[in-house]
Amino acid sequence: MPYFSRYSNWIYRQLGMRITKSVKLSDFTVYGDPRNITCEDNAEINWGCFLLAKDKIYIGRNTTLAYNVSLITSANPNFPHNTLSKLYPPFTAPITIGNNVWVGANATILPGITIGDESVIASGALVNKDVPSRTLVGGVPARIIKSIAIDS
Repeated sequence: MPYFSRYSNWIYRQLGMRITKSVKLSDFTVYGDPRNITCEDNAEINWGCFLLAKDKIYIGRNTTLAYNVSLITSANPNFPHNTLSKLYPPFTAPITIGNNVWVGANATILPGITIGDESVIASGALVNKDVPSRTLVGGVPARIIKSIAIDS
């Protein structure tokens, strides 16, 4: 275990992340404002994740971001230099990930997305639309594969 990992929760709290109890943070990258990120109880962010925190990012209880997941809260075609920014102006929008969600390795979640509770995002998926609770999505772009039935 690298030295940094032993103290990462403390360091991220000092940077302004809102971290509740038993959150597991590995070595990941935050670009933007760490104060925009909230991780609830038992949330987990694994190695290689990239969080573009230009807007709010909420990660619910018991939720896991597997390896190399990207959460992108901003889109900007090099404003004002790129002429495409006239058609596609820069924008930011929050990402909300519910409780008991599993986001698979190398998945990407785009600005403004809400993922419902107890959902699964398949590895490599590109999520460009909201995901209802208890749903498995996958693909590029992500589409609903099936509903998830959980016995209580």
